[in-house]
Amino acid sequence: MRIALHAFNDNPGSPALVFGGALGTRIPLWAAVASRLVDDHQIYLADLPGHTYPVPESELATDFTISDLASGLVESLEDRGVESFTYCGASISGGIGLTLALEHPHKLTGLVACSTAAKFGTDVSWAERITEVENDGTQSLLPDTADRWFAAGFLEEDIATGPLVLTDLATVDDAAYIACCRALALYDLEGKLGGITTPTLFMAGTQDPGCTPETMGQLRDAVEGSELAVIPDSAHLPMAEHPEFVADRIHSFIAGL
Repeated sequence: MRIALHAFNDNPGSPALVFGGALGTRIPLWAAVASRLVDDHQIYLADLPGHTYPVPESELATDFTISDLASGLVESLEDRGVESFTYCGASISGGIGLTLALEHPHKLTGLVACSTAAKFGTDVSWAERITEVENDGTQSLLPDTADRWFAAGFLEEDIATGPLVLTDLATVDDAAYIACCRALALYDLEGKLGGITTPTLFMAGTQDPGCTPETMGQLRDAVEGSELAVIPDSAHLPMAEHPEFVADRIHSFIAGL
């Protein structure tokens, strides 16, 4: 399968830096971080299947795994002439990044895995999420998701990114969202992260209720030589809440590769 890629800038010959979003998000999630890193990199923003707007017919696949998404990203970047890259992935895309590091390590120069896990949820929790979206669409997820994605008070601030990200969730294709849920239900890297040799930075928000700093610290401990950065006053999407801190930490990490 192919993954939709959006070239964020025109900086040919520079090291490639690829960003992948959380489930139900699009370009706005990483835009403020990417804009701070354009001088030194050729940047691509990668959509999850069916998350591009409008959705091309070629992206309406509904049966895939996280491994398929990792392979598809590699193939799509090769189509652009990108043979190696640093990958920054949030949540589900953090899982794609960990899968890249295990299955395509020769492609990665570095990995930034944000707000992610070796396994997400349970069969029951994913079945419940899928049923909710089948019945009421992704817009029904907004109240609970807003509380998970953003730290208390963030959405009351005069910052456009939060409402933009939630609008993307409310308007993403329901079938595409459900397909990603099914892929996440099958995703399980527990006990496998010790095989990662790619330089890795894990990133957590202090108020993330699911991928907590403590659980992200366990991922750091499982990957030899990896680092952990904790972003203050943020929840599941620190790249939206504090892009300046996230960009600075990514810049420092890449500079040390």
